[in-house]
Amino acid sequence: MTSKYLQLSNLLTEKIQNGTYPVGSKIPTETELASFYNVSRQTVRLALSVLVENGLINKKQGSGNTVISNGLSRSRRKIAIIASHTNDYIFPAVLHDIQTVLTQNSYSSQIIPTHNKVCLEQEVLQYVLGQSFAGVLVEGVKTALPNPNLPFYQRLKREGVPLVFFHGGYAELEHEVCVTDDNYMGGYQLTRYLISKGHACIGGIFNSDDLQGRQRYQGYVTALHDAGLPVPDDKLLWFSTEDRYSIVDCHETSLLNSYVKNRLFGCTALVVYNDEIAYHMILTLQKCGYILPADMAIVSFDNSYYCSLSPVQITSLSHEGEQIGIVAANQLLRIIGGKEAHSASLPWKLIERQSG
Repeated sequence: MTSKYLQLSNLLTEKIQNGTYPVGSKIPTETELASFYNVSRQTVRLALSVLVENGLINKKQGSGNTVISNGLSRSRRKIAIIASHTNDYIFPAVLHDIQTVLTQNSYSSQIIPTHNKVCLEQEVLQYVLGQSFAGVLVEGVKTALPNPNLPFYQRLKREGVPLVFFHGGYAELEHEVCVTDDNYMGGYQLTRYLISKGHACIGGIFNSDDLQGRQRYQGYVTALHDAGLPVPDDKLLWFSTEDRYSIVDCHETSLLNSYVKNRLFGCTALVVYNDEIAYHMILTLQKCGYILPADMAIVSFDNSYYCSLSPVQITSLSHEGEQIGIVAANQLLRIIGGKEAHSASLPWKLIERQSG
């Protein structure tokens, strides 16, 4: 079910567009709206913030909420960007790249986060379906798992809304354009690098609920196989989105501690899903008495700020050439313009530092 504030924002948008609240008029106050629709003031504030974001009203302290546009012409030049996160790790840079391309082509955008939660993805898609976006850029949610929200994506396609996935799409929508990193080759490249350094027992930490994690694992496994090395199942750690939240946001490292103390004996190197987890793994290893990289080499993905923030700077794969956000935005604009668009898998470049 759609959140109350999105329901209210859709209702107010409809009233603005049908002329109930014409351009230049004021809509009712927060108190009046809360009373009339029997919702909380917080729900009203969130709904009004959507109208502000969409450029429909000007919300000014002391002078009320003034309608500045009905959005009917603007919406056809507006792109919805659905992203798992918006303000941490690599996401600000990706979103900035997307918005730069859109702005250069006279499109505005609205960023809507899902926090990588299926239930929020449903709410967001219902909201998007109620608007008149020119196109949608989507980062899939838990893309390694079956997705119950496919009917909403299929409805977007039936209604002719151009759609491009970035970072990860869904197997059931494999024919849709999707721009990703070459995760398989990334896993292969990092593992081959460690093998070239003389490591024969190489563990791995991978995300279990997105395709990136599965693909990076596949590359890791293939590199071990090609080198005649066994896959050390007992040295592998799979973590979920919820585990990531506990580790990164709540600083709860019991999962990593247990992995280090009970399963890493004999292992000399690790391929880690991304810099974010690699950073916390390095802190955990140091607390457990490991000296890096002498006792354990660490390599990971993304070449993010964590690489220099870490007490042992992290050897990591960097995005080579054009960035995902730029390519994805350009592919969406091609579809909007009636041109042929293609999926893309972008290569990595290894940046060597202390940890490897």
